[in-house]
Amino acid sequence: MRVCFVSHTARRNGAELALLELLQGLRELGVECLVFVPKKGPLLSDLDGLGVKWRQLNYRWWWKPKGKALPLRILRTLHGLIAALRMAWIIRNWECDLVYTNTIAVNTGALAAWIVRKPHVWHLHESAYRNADLKFDVGNHCAAFLIDRLSTFIVVVSYSLAIDYSRYIKLERMQVIYQSISPNSSSDNKSYLDLNKDAFQCVVVGSLQPAKGQDGAISAIAEVVQRGIDAHLILVGDNEIGFRGELERHVKAQGLECRVHFIGYSSSPIQFIRIADVVLICSQWEAFSRVTIEAMLAGKAVISSGRGGTAELVRNGENGLLYEWGNHIQLANKIQFLYEYPTERYRLGMAAHAWAQGRFIQERYANEVFDLLSKAVENKT
Repeated sequence: MRVCFVSHTARRNGAELALLELLQGLRELGVECLVFVPKKGPLLSDLDGLGVKWRQLNYRWWWKPKGKALPLRILRTLHGLIAALRMAWIIRNWECDLVYTNTIAVNTGALAAWIVRKPHVWHLHESAYRNADLKFDVGNHCAAFLIDRLSTFIVVVSYSLAIDYSRYIKLERMQVIYQSISPNSSSDNKSYLDLNKDAFQCVVVGSLQPAKGQDGAISAIAEVVQRGIDAHLILVGDNEIGFRGELERHVKAQGLECRVHFIGYSSSPIQFIRIADVVLICSQWEAFSRVTIEAMLAGKAVISSGRGGTAELVRNGENGLLYEWGNHIQLANKIQFLYEYPTERYRLGMAAHAWAQGRFIQERYANEVFDLLSKAVENKT
């Protein structure tokens, strides 16, 4: 079987890491893979390492911030159609059996598959409707209609995401497949030797943006420090929308300059998870939360806002703790509890590890997707 995969970036964020896991598993099942990317980036060296072919093709996202002028949206749509024609030509010449779009952010693969009459699978890793500032160029209803009509199968990463899309797409059209997460022992040489190893270390991993809740984590750390706890906060993630400046002002206002550490982007955030006493998941909503599983597999206690897909992963008091998103006092209380009761912290970490181990393995992930691909190709023929 030959499958063309379409990625919306060549970075190493959650959807791209899930794609790498899938590619490795599918190759072991004899699937030949070709990956399309819109720009060059660190993902390409990973593809080279796996022996997976890739092609760079200039295609754009089909959602942008609201308020963009109609002519610009029309131009992007026309550009997408032209890119789809180019992709279709490559797909046909490569004798591809199926096209697999690994994101909601681009529709080029779906259009290309329709042009050459190939089955298409749309794998949704993110919600299209959780950010009120974003809008599809063709409108939300029309985009959902195209996702439905241009897909042989629709894969979602959690039941929460399926429910989120059910306002436009019937639930029976979507299939939940949890991604795999393999241990990663690599390091990108980011130094954390200057951190106070005697302090109680809390870690948040995720791009710096309001929806990830780093500001709430900072407020919680300020609260526990006022209570006399020697706590530090490590923020691992890039600064795509300029939110870091706002967070730094918040840190300064709370007098936490020596306690909050901005690491920036890390190709190996697991190294920071491993030195953490507690991993904080402060997101307003998550489609899945890869970081939660990485923390669990590392045997770390997790405190989560329990929004979206994380509610399917964290069971309060069993394999982690939950707090009400936006309530930094409640978050501070949970941090203080795990600080004061290290045996409970250890118990939660071990319970999380036992629960996650064996559930998110590459073999299961690849086999579930392979079965779906096989059905799609068989139905087409």
